[in-house]
Parts: sequence; C-alpha cells; structure tokens
Amino acid sequence: MNNPIASGAQVFFGAEAIKGIYKQTLEAKSLNIVCLSENYAKVIGSFFDKEYGPELFGSKIMTREILPDSQVNRRDAAKKDGVKNAVRFLKVGKPSESDYMLYGETAVLISYNPDSPFAVVVTDKDMVSNLINQFEALWKCLS
Repeated sequence: MNNPIASGAQVFFGAEAIKGIYKQTLEAKSLNIVCLSENYAKVIGSFFDKEYGPELFGSKIMTREILPDSQVNRRDAAKKDGVKNAVRFLKVGKPSESDYMLYGETAVLISYNPDSPFAVVVTDKDMVSNLINQFEALWKCLS
C-alpha cells in the first residue's frame, strides 16, 4: 500500500485493498465506526464476520460503532460489553452501502459498491478533525 500521508488522501480499489485497510485498523488503540452497509459481504465475503470482527472484538481495541437500527444489529450489539465495545443505532432513511472508520489521525471511507468497491484513506488533519467532530456530535445524539 502506498503512503497516504504524502498526499493527505489516497484511493484504493477492490475487495483485497479494502481487507488490507481493515487489517491496518487492528493496530489502533481505539476505533470509531459508522457502518451503514448491510450488504458488505457481496464485496468482501465472510472476511468481516469470520476474520476481522473476531480479531477486532477479541482485542484490546476500544470501539464505538454506529449501526443501522435493526433487530439483527440490536441482537448482535447485546453480545458486546457496551463499554470496550459500545454501539449506538441510527435510523437510516436512505440505504447506504458505505462505512467510515476513524482511528488515530486517519479516516477511512469505504464504498461497498459491488461494481467498483473502493476505500479512501484520509490523513489530512483538517478533514480527519472534521469527521471526528461529526462522529462525536452524532454519537452524543444517539442511544
């Protein structure tokens, strides 16, 4: 993977690149996630559920997730401790097969468009600060 710090943002195409970016987040101390995609498996298969998720939630990484408000997501969230792995729910008016993650001084935006999946890794301080501020405001408004 190229060094995104040099340009402030880089785009990576394809399922394998997306998986690689997810694996990089496992080095974070904490991870904030807005996961609005419900059909990500069409792009990355069982990777999230079988590999990444168990490693992430079994690690010491503190997570805060914002997920679509559904019975499935609420059942899954009930299995998490609510402290190290906290979850809040968003009523989604318009489907969005995309996610974003914030960790350290990095933001990752992912499109799960099955025809052209990609991720944007942003290291521009101002853009990352903007997304962190938006996440924090949204987190405070949700239950």
